[in-house]
Amino acid sequence: MQKQHDYLDTQHGNPYRIRAYRRAARNLLRMREPVAERVAAGKPLGLPRLGKSLTAKISALASKDALPFYDALCDELPAEERQLLKLKVPGLGPTIAARIHRDLGSTDPASLRRAVAAGKLQKVWGIGPKRTAAILDAVGGTEARQERMEL
Repeated sequence: MQKQHDYLDTQHGNPYRIRAYRRAARNLLRMREPVAERVAAGKPLGLPRLGKSLTAKISALASKDALPFYDALCDELPAEERQLLKLKVPGLGPTIAARIHRDLGSTDPASLRRAVAAGKLQKVWGIGPKRTAAILDAVGGTEARQERMEL
């Protein structure tokens, strides 16, 4: 839900919709019982001020681990940013993908590995050592990272 909120916010979407996604994301984090268990048992989600549409999206996300709505939103992004989002790196949403694309230009796996080796990826605002390591693992550069860590 946080990624959907981030994307809608960067696209200057409906502020009420953005606020609803932000509230839903916060409430999901506060839940004591996993959402997937509630959906599987057929129980109501139990989240306050949640509309029918957002309830259906959360239920779909919990049961299928994918959200067609988010995929449709991502299809509107430039190809380079979509490529970064397909890596499924935790914490890498549309905003940071746009920054990486803006600052580095090319986002194919070979370019990302070169950017990590040159130290350019960590110069992108919002990218630190942990996120760099996660991106490098996602593009298949773990052996380069291990060599670099030994130094």
